[in-house]
Amino acid sequence: MVINETGKGEIDKLHMLISQLTIIATYYSKIIYIALFLFLISSFTLWMAIVDPNPIPNITLESPLYTCGQTTPPTLPVHDFFGEKPYPVGRLLWSADPQSSDFVPTDNEHVRKCMRRAAEIHRQVRTYARSVLKVGVSMYSAAEDIEARIRLLCGHSKDEFCTYKPDDNTWCAQAFPLGLSYNHCAAHYTPIKHDDHVIAEKDIIKVDFGVHCDGYIIDSAFTIHFDPTLDPLAQASLEATTEAIKLAGPDVLISELGNKIEEIICSYEVDYKNQNAPVKLQPVRNLSGHMVGKYKIHSGKSIPNCRGKGKEYGRMLEGETFACETFASTGRGMIADEYPVSHYMVSSKSMSLQPAFIKGPEMAKKLFTKLRTMFGTLAWSPRTLEAMGEKNFQLALDTLVKNGVVNAYPKLSDKSGCHTSQFEHTFMVGSWGTEVFSAGDDY
Repeated sequence: MVINETGKGEIDKLHMLISQLTIIATYYSKIIYIALFLFLISSFTLWMAIVDPNPIPNITLESPLYTCGQTTPPTLPVHDFFGEKPYPVGRLLWSADPQSSDFVPTDNEHVRKCMRRAAEIHRQVRTYARSVLKVGVSMYSAAEDIEARIRLLCGHSKDEFCTYKPDDNTWCAQAFPLGLSYNHCAAHYTPIKHDDHVIAEKDIIKVDFGVHCDGYIIDSAFTIHFDPTLDPLAQASLEATTEAIKLAGPDVLISELGNKIEEIICSYEVDYKNQNAPVKLQPVRNLSGHMVGKYKIHSGKSIPNCRGKGKEYGRMLEGETFACETFASTGRGMIADEYPVSHYMVSSKSMSLQPAFIKGPEMAKKLFTKLRTMFGTLAWSPRTLEAMGEKNFQLALDTLVKNGVVNAYPKLSDKSGCHTSQFEHTFMVGSWGTEVFSAGDDY
């Protein structure tokens, strides 16, 4: 085919026009793609904000956990189920002649009401905790999830981290960080940043957490394990706690409880398949139960984990509240400090301290003011500060610890490679016997 000069010029113009249109189309298509991308990002961000800006880790549960009307996972405040109705009375143990079956203790009425409410929250949360603490689960994620449930069941949003409101006699909150001490670590461990431990088949975990209402604290703990070899270890501390509390009552020598605890724990042994002989269990002798005061987790008298001498630990008195916690170990039966630290508490002597008198940078003084306002004399974890949005606080925190206005509580561990167990209940002594507030169908 032959094309003359005029036709060739027209074709060149057409090619140029097509080229220009292609450039324009490419330019605008990029703009359209960018606009579409930005639209999708903004839509996703808006959706996340509406759904939950800081979602609780998603853990699938096989079936409903509750028959009381609580959701699975639990989200509803416990007071929604009771309103003005009384909370469940704890397990009653008689030191004198048993009363009628419908007997309800009425001494220290406000304290008992607060303790019963906190105990019901504890029971519902620990039911959930048992369902999520499974092999293969991140310890850090589980801790965040369970602590969020405590806040929700106390009647707060999951982002309400304040635990201390002494002027509000209905305030209900977490009393100290969720303890998930595992294996040779007996107490004072909660996951912190960069802790990537995933629950293993051989782990034995002490789940220890507290709930308070108006400062009256329920301190209760239980043990989870997956290896049947460790059944006797868990059973030893469960039986020791249960039987020791049965001895409690007005005017009882506290050393009698310690004698019973050591007797029971030492009667158990663990038969490790890779060892020639069973390992005889030991009570952890330098850990103990304790009295519990208002907004004060350790207050006054102690309940030893081992044999005592007569009046060495004093006597129980009517109206006193105790947390009886027993620890059994396949190791030495003695704990020592282990780092890093995951539990801190403003010292009681510093509650009235003016921040201006604290030596150190201004950021330490500001942090102290926030800690005292948010937590008072209750314990907290660096994980909580991070969730509150605090950044680069470790230097300020170390300064407060160095000055003695904040106390650091390291992990408490027996020798590496051993296993430890724990069970704990909170009870009040009455003229007739004891009410074990935290008792439930599980332990």
